[in-house]
Amino acid sequence: MINEYHFDKLVVGGSLESLLYCFINNCKMVLTSKLYPLEVETISYHDSARLLGYETTKDICKSEMWDRLSFVLSMTGLVVIPNNITSTRTIDGGIVVITEHNKRVKLFSEQILRFDNIDDDRFKMIDWFDVRSGNNHRHVLLEAPKDNFINKVFFYTSKRVGRNINMKDIFAISDVNRKEAYNVNHGEGIARLKILNMMKEAGIKGQSNGFNKKGKRQHFALKIEHTHRQLRAVYSPQYNLDQLLAQEPPKEAQWAITRKLFRHKQISTLQESFRLPASL
Repeated sequence: MINEYHFDKLVVGGSLESLLYCFINNCKMVLTSKLYPLEVETISYHDSARLLGYETTKDICKSEMWDRLSFVLSMTGLVVIPNNITSTRTIDGGIVVITEHNKRVKLFSEQILRFDNIDDDRFKMIDWFDVRSGNNHRHVLLEAPKDNFINKVFFYTSKRVGRNINMKDIFAISDVNRKEAYNVNHGEGIARLKILNMMKEAGIKGQSNGFNKKGKRQHFALKIEHTHRQLRAVYSPQYNLDQLLAQEPPKEAQWAITRKLFRHKQISTLQESFRLPASL
């Protein structure tokens, strides 16, 4: 059995920008691909963010905002088939959504907005490292602008058990195509060696190891451990966050829900959204 639904306007997307657009414009949307923001990405506070429960002027964590928006839009019925889509295909005047258990749903609309233009051959490859020796320094970013592989190395406050506020871990970004993403020369071990070399060139030293006979401070070698790798899609939204946040959202049903949900200033609606801090 094929279910069919008709809408005046339908947004197809999965980025933070697409969710915010639907929140502001009270639009139905299909989450075809969840373009989840990087956990440490932030945006500056804007007055319109107060309708999402943000009442301070601190930077806002993008992943937290994605969680809030997806929850609120689902609660208000604006997300069509929210969490069980396996694939989609375009048909004349609409799209066909294949859900779990091979159920097909046809969605028709005279106005379909495909919000996220995804580059099928480009990726942001993110390598995450725990720093075991050399995690106490003032550096925030190291760059190798001439390279695609490991061109940016970010240091963020560690969230590991037993850490202190001065300890920093690492995530590194590479701009790669599909072939390069699986190249053996771009493996985790090669990434580790390149980052260690960049840290040494920046003057970062390992953990202190006392003093030698001449009274000069000694250090252990730098030590970092790879934890995991992520491939994230590269996309261009129809509108960027600055354009969307400059608009004043109407006080529709989703606004009333956010006012009730976030009046106690909890971090997020989702338990698993306790991620990394809002700033590096």
